[in-house]
Amino acid sequence: MRTAVLLVCFGVIVGSLAAGAAETAALEKARFLDKCRGAWAGQMFGVCFGAPYEFRFNGIPIDEELRPWKPEYIAGAIQQDDCYVEMTFLKALEDHGLDITYEQAGRAFADTEYPLWHANYYGRENVRAGILPPMSGHPLYNRHADDIDFQIEADLFGILCPGLPGESNRLCEVFGRIMNYGDGLYGGMFVAGMYAAAYFEDEDVRAVLQSGLDCIPPESQYRHCIEDVIAWHDQAPGDWRATWERIEEKWQDDIDCMPGTPFNIDAKLNGAYIAMGLLYGQGDMLRTAEIATRCGQDADCNPSNATGVLGCMKGFNAMGAEFTAGIDAIRDEKFIHTDYGFDTLIQACQTVTEQVIARSGGRIEGDVYHIRRQPAAPPLTLEQWVHQEELLHTVITPVEMGLWNPAWRVVACGFDMDPGVRTGRDGVDKMLVLHPVSEEEPAAIEAALDVPAAAKELAATVASDSRGDFLLRILVNGELAHESLIDTQGKWQEVAVDLAPHAGKTVQVRVENAANDWRFEAASIASIEVR
Repeated sequence: MRTAVLLVCFGVIVGSLAAGAAETAALEKARFLDKCRGAWAGQMFGVCFGAPYEFRFNGIPIDEELRPWKPEYIAGAIQQDDCYVEMTFLKALEDHGLDITYEQAGRAFADTEYPLWHANYYGRENVRAGILPPMSGHPLYNRHADDIDFQIEADLFGILCPGLPGESNRLCEVFGRIMNYGDGLYGGMFVAGMYAAAYFEDEDVRAVLQSGLDCIPPESQYRHCIEDVIAWHDQAPGDWRATWERIEEKWQDDIDCMPGTPFNIDAKLNGAYIAMGLLYGQGDMLRTAEIATRCGQDADCNPSNATGVLGCMKGFNAMGAEFTAGIDAIRDEKFIHTDYGFDTLIQACQTVTEQVIARSGGRIEGDVYHIRRQPAAPPLTLEQWVHQEELLHTVITPVEMGLWNPAWRVVACGFDMDPGVRTGRDGVDKMLVLHPVSEEEPAAIEAALDVPAAAKELAATVASDSRGDFLLRILVNGELAHESLIDTQGKWQEVAVDLAPHAGKTVQVRVENAANDWRFEAASIASIEVR
């Protein structure tokens, strides 16, 4: 009886192994490496093609003649955050392994020193302040949660996961929540899912797009937006401007981090332009980059994502020398802020990919990867930021102010020049950047400050933008105590106000950043202290 049971169990095990072997898809190492190189070369080409037009055409398509492409332009990718931020994540995976935690991923990002903007910037600042992922990317702490940032950087996770969108989604969940949430996260999953599919699809762009869509919730606004693009393309397959206009009419809703301006760094709007490039490009590398660029807004990131996916589909060797020849001259040059050159980058990706294949039940035999392919599927729970307007019309949230000085609150501030709390300069840890609401209405912050008996003055350390100036006003208990033109060319200047008459009391202090000639009117404030 025991023998019979053992034989039955052995048969089940053998049958399962045989079934598992039958379920794997073969991918030759040489083909993987060719497609991996194509993915990175495609990104590099796309970002350098669109770089001259980044956020120069907002709410309007680009009708002018574009700069003719030259292979040597690809060298600019060495300096591009579209590439080197991804490599921070790759290094974190090399250091911590595939089961990297939210905290490990967040702290790896927090340890970087390169300049960042929008969701990336506030995600990093939140982690540095002890607000760890997943909350560092949550709308409660990051008003840029739906911005494009993770979408720009998610290529890596698809590149590492051939035919394994479940694994790419898992990694996106860990890294994407450092800086994004909801549609901002789904944009990254969409992009990564397309790369995962591109390893097993050489020509059918529509199939790759659908695989990316299947990685995100069908109820999400992001997916609805991309599905609209696909439907509108099918109605006007020869007229990309007709589709662009319909995107603008429906999805350029100004519910974004810069309301009142045509500038829009929202993930789904720019994701629509990625899809536009792929659909109207029809598999042509140059045409794909051109369409994604001509749509405007983030006109270097969007073609980078689109041509990166297309490069992965085609493979490096089939992309054409026009797009790859320039890499030889920079092959050994390291991408800034990283230890990776082009060749060592590919080697690192291969090492991590082999770990991903093993983790997901595949195996490596000689020169072939046997990959247990995964169906594309969305996260189990929909997360959609549905109450954006109230928070997004608060230019600098109390949480952001708390990163600078929680004693102060923002009374008024405009959206120009990306106001908020930023990493400081010239010995300053953090600085607050304000901008007037209009030529007539100043930005203003207020605080109730205790004045010790021995205190003599209020000292504010301020700076103008290097390109402009502003009027600084300081009011104490509603009375104007100081007014001066600040024109420091970006250098710090201390302004003092006499507080001796208020010693031993609590005073209401208001600091205003008012316009002078409406040219780069931002004010940087390093500190305001009673002494």
